[in-house]
Amino acid sequence: MYKITRQVGGEAFGGPGNRPTWSTASKTGVGTAFNFYSKVWFTIAHGIITEVYYPTLDTANTKSLRLIVMDKDGSVDEESEDMHHRVEFINPNALAYRLINTDKEKCYRIDKRIITDAMRNSIIMKCRFEVLQGTLDDYSIYVFYEPHIDNSGYGDTGYITSYMGKPVLAAYDGGIHTALLTDVPWDAYSTGYIGVNDGFTDLKRNRGLNYQFDIAKDGNIGQIAELDISCSNEFTVVLSLGRNEFEASATGYATINDDYRGIEQEYIEGWSNYCRRLDVLNGRATQLYYTSMMVMKSHEDKTHRGATIASMSIPWGEAASDENRGGYHLVWSRDLYHIAMAFIAAGDSITANRALEYLAYVQQRDDGSFPQNSWLSGYPYWGGLQMDEVADAIILAWHLKRKDLYFKLVKPAADFICARGPATQQERWEENAGYSPATIATEIAGLVCAGQLAGDSGDIYSRDRYLEKADIWQRDVDRWCFTTTGFHGSGKYYIRISPNGDPNCCDKVHLSNGAGEYDQREVVDASFLELVRLGIKRADDYHITETLRVVDELTKVRTGRGVGWYRYNHDGYGETEDCEPYCGVGKGRLWPVLTGERGHYELAAGNDATEYIRYMEQFANSSYMLSEQVWDDTGEPTGSATPLAWSHAEYVCLLVSATRRRIIDRPECVYRRYCADKMQLLLNS
Repeated sequence: MYKITRQVGGEAFGGPGNRPTWSTASKTGVGTAFNFYSKVWFTIAHGIITEVYYPTLDTANTKSLRLIVMDKDGSVDEESEDMHHRVEFINPNALAYRLINTDKEKCYRIDKRIITDAMRNSIIMKCRFEVLQGTLDDYSIYVFYEPHIDNSGYGDTGYITSYMGKPVLAAYDGGIHTALLTDVPWDAYSTGYIGVNDGFTDLKRNRGLNYQFDIAKDGNIGQIAELDISCSNEFTVVLSLGRNEFEASATGYATINDDYRGIEQEYIEGWSNYCRRLDVLNGRATQLYYTSMMVMKSHEDKTHRGATIASMSIPWGEAASDENRGGYHLVWSRDLYHIAMAFIAAGDSITANRALEYLAYVQQRDDGSFPQNSWLSGYPYWGGLQMDEVADAIILAWHLKRKDLYFKLVKPAADFICARGPATQQERWEENAGYSPATIATEIAGLVCAGQLAGDSGDIYSRDRYLEKADIWQRDVDRWCFTTTGFHGSGKYYIRISPNGDPNCCDKVHLSNGAGEYDQREVVDASFLELVRLGIKRADDYHITETLRVVDELTKVRTGRGVGWYRYNHDGYGETEDCEPYCGVGKGRLWPVLTGERGHYELAAGNDATEYIRYMEQFANSSYMLSEQVWDDTGEPTGSATPLAWSHAEYVCLLVSATRRRIIDRPECVYRRYCADKMQLLLNS
């Protein structure tokens, strides 16, 4: 007969546990307090708390915090896989959530309210367990926590301790400590190794906690506590973080003994006050507009102020392990530029100015360039150089009228562009080198903006040099990037990138993500529309309209939620053909950002952009989160990254541009130089 092993107390065996992975990147919510004091952020997906960030937004410390339910027959359910999920805003103008998880047999329902403590580094999960069939005595409730401290699943140590007589599940890795407390007693607890003897694995195998370890060292660990709900079906779970055990435990203890209603009210009021300060857009402000602004604002770090990460997620996290430490919780200056422009558009120039100052004083290198992306400290993560990211900072400085940053930021960046452009080591899709119409458009716009700021700063020599270079490149962009011997349509269109600046030869482009190698004339994308958006080409320019037909033929898709575009034909950055998570090879999906960019083009062409606004709204999930990519059949978010701050920025800019009937982020000095009707300008003057 098989003998069940039991152990109460002592150290867990079998470390380090299974290979760690992260949670899905398809989030249904993100949140943090609206202040610079509480430095903890949470994400939610599939009805549970997933990654938690502390003390900065580039440091993830948690895989999941969830409840487990076992009924009297020994059936074990966990929230993310075994229940139906619904998410609601507690208040439409706050990143505060109500999660309703119902088991598939409709025997019970878990109702949770998720916020952070505005005055402390604590996440609060206020729970109610509602019995729909049977009685409360028929169920056992467990809280299960998976630390992934300091951007890694391996290397964590967890143990039981106490603070002021209250039991605490503590964990740490390096200088970051977590503490889990509840306001109800525990009947049992354990810390074990994931997949070996952690509490959830134990419950599934043995219908009970046969292993009740006091400590598990240096591994991929899971912590569990069986909650005593005999007196009440309501309970509170608090996860706190600190620099040591005492700080984390004391913080959690203070939060759990405070008045929850007051904490929730303070949390909501902080966000509601921010929303009230935003432009109401003549009554056209939507729920997605306010949510987008809150999402972008929540992605700004509270230590490195002005730094906004791309997303609180690790793309396809369920398949990613410790080797992907950065995920998308890094700063791309291009994403930051678009986010800052959305802040300007909505009336929050203070946050936009902080973003520019972060670029100037933290991220910019001594030679004037910017890293492909970086940690919040400015230390580079990936090693590429993208010339559009150098120019974006200049354009932002122009929009903010920051001539005080001319010699600090603008001149070094413009000099770098003059010396290294127009070719780029990587275009904006971060994959190929050469002459990209989108990159060159940004460089031209950057140089024209730099020229105006140079003139305002008395640097006449540099002004003339920047403008002369911009004019030459504006004349030559077609020679470098517009093929007349192409394979599609009339054979005349902008190609995605020309490795050597000759778009009519058979140069090869090696596509990333296992997509293969193609003649440069085979591959097109919609990025050339930056030429119009930034004021380098008119919307009715022959080169633009010819390329539009080709791009639409090869990359446009009508989904169940609206029209979208692939990044380029043959893209491989996305789930596999059979919809498995991307692990280096896949099939690119549709990007909502591109729908917004097409809407901006239609506005520039004098057309109505309402349908593109509607498409972007329909691409959002049920909690108004916009993703990096959506499926090409349903239009629902994929597992790449949700929310993506850039997608939210694009929506805000499109909505504001449509409301004001002008391209809100177009530098008018560029448009006036290259596109405006000269006679009309003379008459207006």
